Formats: sequence, C-alpha cells, structure tokens
Amino acid sequence: MNSNTNIAEYLKLCAKRMSVLLLLCAIVFPVVLIAARISTPVQYTITGKIIIQSDVMGESIADQYNISELSRAAALTSISLIDNSDTVHRALDDSKIRENDPAQFQKRVTVTQENNSNVLQVVVLFDSDEVLGETFMSNLLKESNVSIKETFAQSNPSFSGVVKDAGRVTDINNPWLISFGTAVAAVGLTALGFFIFNIFSFAADRTLRSSSKFETLTRIPVIAAIPPVARMIGTERSVNQVGNAYRVLRSAIKYSRRGVRTIAVCSPSPRDGRTSVAIGLAQSLADTNAMVLLIEADMHRPNISRELRFDPVFGLGDLLLGKANLAATINKTSNRNLYVITAVNNVNMNSIDVCDLLDSDVFTELLKAVESQFDYVIIDTPAIELLPDAAAVAGKVDGCLIVAQYGHTRTDMMKFAIDVFDSLDSEVIGIVTTNSPRRTGAFGSVSHYYRSKSSHSGDNLITTLLDNFFGVVNMVRSKLPGKKK
Repeated sequence: MNSNTNIAEYLKLCAKRMSVLLLLCAIVFPVVLIAARISTPVQYTITGKIIIQSDVMGESIADQYNISELSRAAALTSISLIDNSDTVHRALDDSKIRENDPAQFQKRVTVTQENNSNVLQVVVLFDSDEVLGETFMSNLLKESNVSIKETFAQSNPSFSGVVKDAGRVTDINNPWLISFGTAVAAVGLTALGFFIFNIFSFAADRTLRSSSKFETLTRIPVIAAIPPVARMIGTERSVNQVGNAYRVLRSAIKYSRRGVRTIAVCSPSPRDGRTSVAIGLAQSLADTNAMVLLIEADMHRPNISRELRFDPVFGLGDLLLGKANLAATINKTSNRNLYVITAVNNVNMNSIDVCDLLDSDVFTELLKAVESQFDYVIIDTPAIELLPDAAAVAGKVDGCLIVAQYGHTRTDMMKFAIDVFDSLDSEVIGIVTTNSPRRTGAFGSVSHYYRSKSSHSGDNLITTLLDNFFGVVNMVRSKLPGKKK
C-alpha cells in the first residue's frame, strides 16, 4: 500500500475511536480544571518603591552630579539588602505572618533598579489576603530602610532610604483563567497521547482495513462490501444500503465468468459475518424468482434456523447418516423461492467426524441431487481457522466466496485461507467484506468494482438495469485473457 492509503486508513481508525477521545476529554477537562483551581490560590501583585538619598546636598553642580552617581551605586548595592533573608524574616515577624518556609517565601520578593536610577521597585507576590499583603510590603520597606541606613551609616556621604510608595496592589491573577489554561493543556496532551497511541495501534494492527489491502494481499477482487446495519436506529437508508450491497453480490454471482450454481461461503476466522452473507445472498437470489437452497454445513455452531426463525425437524447430519431423507430435511421459508437444510440434528455429533461426512460420497450425491432441483445452492461452512470442514466442501462446489470482516480478519488468517483454496485448486469467485464503512451515495457501501452514480435505489427497475449492466461487463471481461484467482 502507498503512504496515502496508510494515512487514510489511520485517519479512519482515529475517526472510529473519536468517541473514546471525546469521552477522555470530557473527563480530563473538568477534573484538571477543578484540581488546578483548588491548587491555584488568588495571588496579588503588590508594588512599593524606595528612593536612596544622600544625607548631604552638593554645593556645586559637580558635587551634585557626584552624589547622584553615588546614590545610583548605593541603590544597586541596596538590592541585596532588601531581598536579604534577614530583612524578609523581620518583615514577616512584624506582620505576624507564620511562614512554613521563609526561604521559599523570599523567592516571591523581587527588587529592581528603576531605569538605572536611585529608585528601587519592590514587588511581592502574596497569596489570598490583599490587606495582609499590603501590611507585609509596608513592613518590608520599613525594615529595608533600617538595613540601608545601618549599611551606609559610616560611608561618606551616608545614605538612607525614603519610601516613595508604601505598597499597593497592582495586579490580581485570575485563578480560573490559569486553571482553564491548565485544563486546556491537559486536553491537548490527552489528544496528543490518543493520536500517538493510535499510531502504534495502527502499526501493530494485523487486521484488514480496506479493499485495497484485501486485493493486494490476495490478488482476488472484492466483489461486494456489506455495510453494518444501524443498531440504535434502523433507518430505511441503512437497510437499503445493505440490500443494495447484496444485489451487487447477486449480480457478481449471476454473471461470473463461469456459471456457478453451487457456492461455498467460507471465512478465514469466526465472527467474520459468513452466515449473514450466506443468508443475505440466498435471499437476494431468491428475490429474482430463482429457486435457491441454503445448506448449513456448520454442524458445530448452527444458527441459521434461529436467524430465519423456524424450527427444523431434521438436519444435514441426519441426512448424511441416513436418519432422514432429503424431503424431510428441506425446510420452506417465508420466501417461496428459498429453502433451507439446517445443521440442527437429532443425533449427537460429538463422536462423529463432521469433516469425513462432508468429504463423503453421500454429500457429493446430495449436491448432485439438489443441483438438479434448484437454480442455486449456497453452502454455509465453518471458519477455516477452526475446522477443515470448509476445505472438504470447497472441492465439491463450482465456486467459493471468502467472507472477511473489515477491521477483524487478520492478514495471516487471510493468507492461510488463500493457501488452502490454492492447494485444493478451488475457484474463488471473490471476496465479500462485512462491517464495511458506509459510503455516501445511492448505493452506499458496495464493491468499488461496481459503484453506481444513480440517484435512486432499491426499486426493481434499477436492480434489473444493474444486473444487465454487470452482465455486459462480465461478458467483456470473459473475452479478455483471464488469470487464475
């Protein structure tokens, strides 16, 4: 596959799991927002100013200039005196503030020289209490003046500090705003982790996720893509999409290169949707007034009778073991053209090798007998991964359909199934994908070989036109040099 296809499949995987991301974000955002709000107190920015002045005045302009220069130098020296730990500790004591870690609190005090002048700006970040913060600032400036006066008392000239601004609140942070930003960042990290996880998940994924992957791996065309039926809301559009996909599959069967009448529906692994495809294909063929017999060859896990809602008396095992005749095992359905032989039996199959039964001459004679009575015989076989029963049936029919589920069937099992059919020299008609993503348009999710641009769906006229169209296409293809599938 090319890189563009890989990117497209990765985006499909992310889109499929988008509900998980939305759920994670819906949980992470309020949790982080509340936690950040609790841990982020209201913080006040309190600012005060001190002017460093000489105790003498210069008589001449030159003396005044020298004193001004000395004042700026004294202001620069005073920075270390104000944010000194002793000065801060005394201011805390004066304000009657019990700080658990005074050294840590000291980091909240910032002193800067304003424009390289003799004015010092003192900034304190104080939590939760505006009045107490202003009191601390006032005491800090007072204690700073004491330290400055003691330090420069013996200098010539001497200097002292004068409070220019006793301290006022200049800014109040918004804890909700900070918390909101933290929560948004947490959501962003969650989304990033989600996409990174999907990258590794996609790289490690060994399931088939696109028709191109199926065809690249098997060299067999995907002749129909069955979309999932909406479970929460059974919309008419969803039902029509599924019905149209089965009509496309029916046309591919009717107009295949070699006329096929007995078809084995196989799958590499369990839960690929094989039985649903067998039932859907049989019903779709029966809708064209063809006589169709559906045989359930999976005698280990029979469920067709439950799907079609009827109670059989005898089953395939009874017939093959001679416990019942053919007429007794064939069941009518609500569709007058569809008949079923189920795998529900009156004998215990635990001690019987089912594969031997299906590989026996009795089963071969059964197929010959029903082929003379029905236009099509559809056989639902067990998964190849579990049992060799499908291989026993594949060698006795005109063609096989391989059913693989989008995002479920593993590549290794698909390769194994193809190897099995190659070893049996079985005719593989094509691949049918189930649970395929819906496409927009009149015919929804159908094979990309047989997409239509019609704006109507579901009516008999369109179905007939499609059948005729596919017949012409396959006639042309049959004239071309073919390759073994």
